[in-house]
Amino acid sequence: MGDVRGWLEELRGIGMRPGLEVTAVLLARLEMPHFRFPSIHVAGSNGKGSCCVILANALSLSGRSCGMFSSPHLCFVEERIRIDGVPITPASFDAALGRVREVALMEPVTLPSYYEATFLVAMLAFSEAGIDRAVIETGLGGRLDATRLCHADCCVLTELALEHTEVLGNTLAEIAAEKAAISRPGAIFVARWNYDEGARKAIEEAVVNHSRAWWWRYDRAMGIRFDMANESHRPVLDFEGFDGWSPYQKEAARLAKMTLDMMHLHDVADMVESAMHHTVWPGRMQWLEHEGVPLLLDAAHNPSGMEKVCEQLRTQMEKDSHPTPGVILLGCTPQTDMVGFLHPLVELIVDGEVEYVVVTEPQKGRRPAVPAAEVAAELEAQGVPTKLEQVAEPSAALARAVELAGGVPPQPVLVIGSIYLVGNLLEAMGLDDQESMTVLRPAPEKQYWT
Repeated sequence: MGDVRGWLEELRGIGMRPGLEVTAVLLARLEMPHFRFPSIHVAGSNGKGSCCVILANALSLSGRSCGMFSSPHLCFVEERIRIDGVPITPASFDAALGRVREVALMEPVTLPSYYEATFLVAMLAFSEAGIDRAVIETGLGGRLDATRLCHADCCVLTELALEHTEVLGNTLAEIAAEKAAISRPGAIFVARWNYDEGARKAIEEAVVNHSRAWWWRYDRAMGIRFDMANESHRPVLDFEGFDGWSPYQKEAARLAKMTLDMMHLHDVADMVESAMHHTVWPGRMQWLEHEGVPLLLDAAHNPSGMEKVCEQLRTQMEKDSHPTPGVILLGCTPQTDMVGFLHPLVELIVDGEVEYVVVTEPQKGRRPAVPAAEVAAELEAQGVPTKLEQVAEPSAALARAVELAGGVPPQPVLVIGSIYLVGNLLEAMGLDDQESMTVLRPAPEKQYWT
């Protein structure tokens, strides 16, 4: 077979390439494996990974074999392709990748990008495993994302935010139009309600059949069909004691449950609560223990994601449902709005009286890390009342954070920022194997997804 992994790495040189043409050609050469199972296609800025994993695990727990495609990966590429929660084996990945390379090198040579190649491998692996259904997470955007070619009978749009503006557009409405373009004629469409009128209009215009499309009104815990949504837009937060706030995992679960009910998969929808208890989503509000010190890892990679995580932590600290972190370990890749990205974290530092912040530089990412000195300077400019340390190498930064958190009892360490930082630290802790990256597991004694 030759060095298929080396060939895959060479494809990184193609970079990000929006468009469907290459993937469509290669799927045809592979005899259309994506048409052998139906898919739920999920797009959005924040929460799409959490929604995907809950959907997939609910399907598996209901007795249906489910494949899930997600990106990027934390530690190894097989994480992108899971069947019933377990990453496929390197041998299975290599066999499918070998077939992708074979058809790519047919005349005329048609080379996929790294991302497109992994999606093609997923379609082959799912087809060969005979899964009942797939859950597919978009990469960037939606309209020109390779995953738009999956055979979807349901499309889901999670929370939107200003992100990747250089590619997706400068307004929420433009980004909404790009992401809502995953909708298909005849397919069910479910979108998280958005209070931006321009974004709402863009989403509604992207959907052909409004009688098969629903807004998920998270502020009312109900769905409203697009063609019946002409009513007051004011939030209603007084039902069943709901105060307008919930952990984002629960938000994702509620969106997943509504989606499954709209698909008339009521037995699967009934498994969503169980799926929450059996889901371990690495690097997303994940609690671990390292050298006797509790760690909370979250890959908040953009301003809205950072705001969501910090809001959740501050609220849970106020409710005494989570301990206050004593040390924060931070590292990120370039941000369009660094001030906005760090501001929620500054508020958390102030409210939680966090004593130490260790700034580091994520490694092995698609984009280079922001220098630790630059991040530290911005934190200082925002007036953080804490001790700042810079440790460029992530594993050394983890060791320093754990040292600072030591004591009786030890203080929790919050690890936050780039997904590549989370991957670096999982590798440093030896949690970069198939078992550690399995997302469907026996329910732990202590459940944090509540």
